[in-house]
Amino acid sequence: MDGNRLLAKPWLPGVELFHADFSGQAFGRHSHDAFAIGAIVAGVGGYQCRGQRHALPAGTLSLMNPEEPHTGHAESQRLIYRMLYVEESRLPSLLGRKRLPDGFRMLNPQDDGRVAAGLACLAGEFERGDALALESELLALLELVFVRHGGLRAARPSVRDGGATAQVRDYLEANYAEAISLEQLADGVQRHPRHLIEAFRRVYGVPPHTYLLQRRVREAKRLLLGDQSPLAVALSLGFYDQAHFSGTFKRFTGVTPGQFRRTALV
Repeated sequence: MDGNRLLAKPWLPGVELFHADFSGQAFGRHSHDAFAIGAIVAGVGGYQCRGQRHALPAGTLSLMNPEEPHTGHAESQRLIYRMLYVEESRLPSLLGRKRLPDGFRMLNPQDDGRVAAGLACLAGEFERGDALALESELLALLELVFVRHGGLRAARPSVRDGGATAQVRDYLEANYAEAISLEQLADGVQRHPRHLIEAFRRVYGVPPHTYLLQRRVREAKRLLLGDQSPLAVALSLGFYDQAHFSGTFKRFTGVTPGQFRRTALV
């Protein structure tokens, strides 16, 4: 069995997500030129690093600093894990901090589920290729991991707005069907992406990518009352496919697009 996938986007250099699903495969001694942030989903993983042998059951994180030599293997018949690789040179622009993380001291701390859930969300966004959602999930995950385990101080909320959030909201309202990136939004109002997310959430209660999805769902309701099929509506509003559209629609309304259409047209 080999369900390994390495996910990357050309517009997000220095960032990769490895989804591993295998049995019997072993990795010889090697290192990565990036920070590695991983979570064991199922089975038991293992490696040798820092002079010790480590066993990692499900619910354990695997954290590595750049150029840290280690081996890798599965200690169970089947092993599933997700591993995010972020090149060290990308951290200043991604985190928007003057002081960068010290690096990971613990290799495999326990997870309360938030990092594993963040990696799962990130994998889904890599598959869908929605730049705004992917970049937003990435920044949130990096902030969480490096504050908890990398010596990074929690960021102080910025109170500066200057009309930036209203400008971003107006842009999302007018361009809801377009492919929009977080970098594009941040550049438009001259804010760092992380600062923009914080300010937008403080004013509107949700981050920009959630606001955009809500706006698309609102428009979808109007279109579903016409003669367009759910698939046509999904594609016209920038959703990855009908399943993505249906899941998002139900998340915000409690019903699927088909259910909404049937009851609304009775």
